[in-house]
Amino acid sequence: MGNVNIALAQLVCKDGQVDKNLQVMDSVIKKYGASHDIIVFPETFTIGFPSRDIARKLAEPLNGPIIKHIERQAREANTSIVAGLYERDEDSVYNTTVLVSPEGLQLSYRKTHLFMEEAEKVETGNYFRTCNWHDTRVGLLICYDCEFPETARAVAGLGAELILLTNGNMAPYGPVHRIAIQARAQENQIFVAMANRVGVGGKYNFVGESIIVNPYGEIVVAAGSDEEVISSTIDTSMVEKSRRDYHYLNERRLFKVESREISPGVIETKF
Repeated sequence: MGNVNIALAQLVCKDGQVDKNLQVMDSVIKKYGASHDIIVFPETFTIGFPSRDIARKLAEPLNGPIIKHIERQAREANTSIVAGLYERDEDSVYNTTVLVSPEGLQLSYRKTHLFMEEAEKVETGNYFRTCNWHDTRVGLLICYDCEFPETARAVAGLGAELILLTNGNMAPYGPVHRIAIQARAQENQIFVAMANRVGVGGKYNFVGESIIVNPYGEIVVAAGSDEEVISSTIDTSMVEKSRRDYHYLNERRLFKVESREISPGVIETKF
């Protein structure tokens, strides 16, 4: 563990316009790649949030042109990139975020919690993963996932010291994710970094508020609602320090819930 310099690219995205979104991504990587270990882009930034038919038409496998493009950019800039796309796997399509290093694709994650009509567009992911990156155990989450404590807890349970979250949070839900991410970081004693989208896309107004939070739930750096790239260097040794006096993952009690009515109107849970 050690210092990690993270950039959060809070950007406007063009729904369904892959070439334009990749051009924007390329310009950010060219400008910030050499000075940062990793750059995080918003949810499905390469494709945006187009209609179901267009999303499924533009979906690609993880060895397709979009990932190969990102791999080239990571290699040329000597940096790592976290970005999203619609992933095609045979007849299924997923909202997927990837971590790409100069060596190639390191990690992929399919969104497990789909928001509202998104369930009509893509299938639900069914796994959590972490990988060792820059001597740091890293995991990925996507947008609505952060509102469920179980998601970050599952990733932290796989040893994650840093969760990188691609986001597409819109009004009027802006404050929800900032609060949720602080909670997810504090309750798991890990770093969480989230890059959100801004601007108007279809019927949505994306709120930004990208953020990095430390293992104590404290904000390291935060963006407003405008298009910008923010960054900070985190010291991942803080994870170990935050667990010195108490360690939530080790000290939690795991139980299978069994509920029963012990008297009229009184329900008890035993574990």
